[in-house]
Amino acid sequence: MGGFTYSNAAGNPNLKPEFTNSVEFGIDLGLFDNRIVLDLTKYTQNTTDVIFSVPNSPAAGIGSVITNVGELKTDGWEVALTLVPVKTKSISWSSTFNFTQFRSTVEKLAPGVQNIFLAGFTTPNIRLVEGDEYGQIYGTGYLTDAQGRMVLTATGLPRPTANVEKIGNPNPRYNLGISNGISVKNFNLNVLLDIRHGGDIYSRNIADLQRNGVTAETAERDRVAADGTVAKNYIFEGVLPDGTVNSESNPNAVRVTAEQYFGNAGKFVAAKGFIYGTSWFRIREVSLSYNVPKTFLDKTMFGNLELGIFGRNLFLSAPDYPHLDPEQNALGVSDAQGLEFNALPQTRSVGANIRLTF
Repeated sequence: MGGFTYSNAAGNPNLKPEFTNSVEFGIDLGLFDNRIVLDLTKYTQNTTDVIFSVPNSPAAGIGSVITNVGELKTDGWEVALTLVPVKTKSISWSSTFNFTQFRSTVEKLAPGVQNIFLAGFTTPNIRLVEGDEYGQIYGTGYLTDAQGRMVLTATGLPRPTANVEKIGNPNPRYNLGISNGISVKNFNLNVLLDIRHGGDIYSRNIADLQRNGVTAETAERDRVAADGTVAKNYIFEGVLPDGTVNSESNPNAVRVTAEQYFGNAGKFVAAKGFIYGTSWFRIREVSLSYNVPKTFLDKTMFGNLELGIFGRNLFLSAPDYPHLDPEQNALGVSDAQGLEFNALPQTRSVGANIRLTF
């Protein structure tokens, strides 16, 4: 049976409207009979009295309060450049480059509000912190000493921090889309390329694959030594409890097995071990079509006949995100991004189409 509960989110009779001031500067140029077209925009947005749900002590019977929490500033660039290097009666080629870059910063939070929890768990989670970029990834990190060296256990394994810290930034440095259109007589080829630079994601999928030993990198070193025992040929570089520096150059370094290295007490003892980069290059879509000449259709009821084939997600290169596609978000369409929990793999699709007009 279905059930109902009272919401633990409180309203706010003193809520003020959210205001956004925006300043833009732009250039719109068309040169050489529009063989070169440039559309460039630089913008700055300042949003005041941003409305968010702020956590409240459950002891008061209220879990959160809707309130005005601070200010948000966004600086960005948008550039669209179209080039037409070839244009004749039978052949044409045009390329369009769409570049976007922006940075949203939490300028101020309401008095007494240290951070805003957007989504996630105790570790990891996505939050807003004054003075930092929007929606950073927070979670447990690796415990380090004053010199930044990893603090290890006597068995050579890392130790997690007691509290959460910033472990990743899901925001890309820039995005670039490149669209190419080539026409040769009745043939039309369109190719859409997608480039993303920067950004991080917490990936449960990759962690599960690695700690279960089913990815190529978990078998790069021998798992069994020459004497038949389990090989200990992995090492965490850091400082042992007795002050000894554990490193590859130390002949007496404490080494661990592949199972320990990729296990819950090793790399994945802290949420930071789940963080991967999301830079990518992908062929987003390719389509090829052929328009049947009208001379072949003169004695038919058809005015136009187009035959085509297409493919989507044909190629992906994500050097910092092994095996899977980083274009995932466990939080769906929301104010937060950067968490992936056992998402289904992306699909590649190919197909054909026929378009008829009468």
